Amino acid sequence: MRKKRLLVIGAGFGQVPAIKKAKELNIEVITVDKNPNAEGFQYADKAYPIDILDGDSILKVSKEFGIDGAMTMQTDLPIPTLGYINDKLGLVGVTYSAAKNCSNKILTRKKLQSKGVSQPNFEVVASLEATIKAVNEIGLPAIVKAVDSSGSRGVTKVTSSTQIKQAFYEAKKYNRQPEILVEEFIDGVELGAQAFSVKGKCEAVFLHNDTLADGKYLVPTGHSFPSHLPESHIKEAERVIKACVEALEINDGPSNIDIIISHSGEVKIIEVGARIGATCLPELVSYYSGIDWVKETILNALGESVNLNKSGTHPCAALILEAPKDGKLMSFNIPEEVKTNPNCLEVEVSAKEGDDVSVLRKGTDRIGKIVVKEESATLAEELVYQLRKRITFNIV
Repeated sequence: MRKKRLLVIGAGFGQVPAIKKAKELNIEVITVDKNPNAEGFQYADKAYPIDILDGDSILKVSKEFGIDGAMTMQTDLPIPTLGYINDKLGLVGVTYSAAKNCSNKILTRKKLQSKGVSQPNFEVVASLEATIKAVNEIGLPAIVKAVDSSGSRGVTKVTSSTQIKQAFYEAKKYNRQPEILVEEFIDGVELGAQAFSVKGKCEAVFLHNDTLADGKYLVPTGHSFPSHLPESHIKEAERVIKACVEALEINDGPSNIDIIISHSGEVKIIEVGARIGATCLPELVSYYSGIDWVKETILNALGESVNLNKSGTHPCAALILEAPKDGKLMSFNIPEEVKTNPNCLEVEVSAKEGDDVSVLRKGTDRIGKIVVKEESATLAEELVYQLRKRITFNIV
């Protein structure tokens, strides 16, 4: 009997874990990416330099390869392509309709609104004048965001009227649609969840704590498990998340959800992605729950049964490594006491010497990661901060 065959859409560093895991499972892998030097190409059985947005070309090679399933992870951009491939080939996973609902934040908002799922007030705008009006109506602070980007590109928190113009053009810079969003800023605790659906039902929800970059760019820099929320808030958050995932018709596979819990305990859905989260979330879910999140996503995409049962819980935390300034990375140093710390699970600098790097403005500006375990989420967060501070970069 021939091996199962998997399409991984995208071959950048965010897709490498899926490609490597599939190979470990004795699955043949085809991958596509417009960058002919994409990192994942070296690990796949077949690699094609095709734009991840070119659904018809990807469909053609998928038919030639005879794929049994398709997936992507850690980025929203290929999700519509994934849905298109799944629909055309009758594969298990996100549909094109659900993919559109999740990949365009306006459609997400309108779908959740129609199903009565809790979310911030919002306005859809196309011009600077309309953006100014919407911010004035919604009130400061407000969020101005692109509707079809990923990695926190084009998302700005506006705290004064003088910032609206810059926020508008920042959103338009990363937007492919004519319209953007202005949303109510909810003062509360921001956190996220990794969820998994099987045959139309959201079967698992793992809440995690989020760390955001300081400043106007709302970029996640790290996560930790388990959630710091009290049990009553956890139950309500899980209820709202399940309602959200099912409202968006994410019927099979993983989803990545960002939420805000107001000081009064009200849960609001911020964003939803029909894929595994980024910023070390695949690693953290696996360390925390004992569930190999990437493996189960692959099996689900191939139409096989999945195991979402926890094998114990292990508090853990991760932070991405970021450049202290824009420039060229000349060298870096990870001290031995960081590498050999018994609670350090992973540490790496993914950027190479000679690469151009920048301060953190979007998720893809990360230049490495560090993952740790501890006796509690709080202790893990403290440890990962301490260890990260010891890693230095020489940038000119």
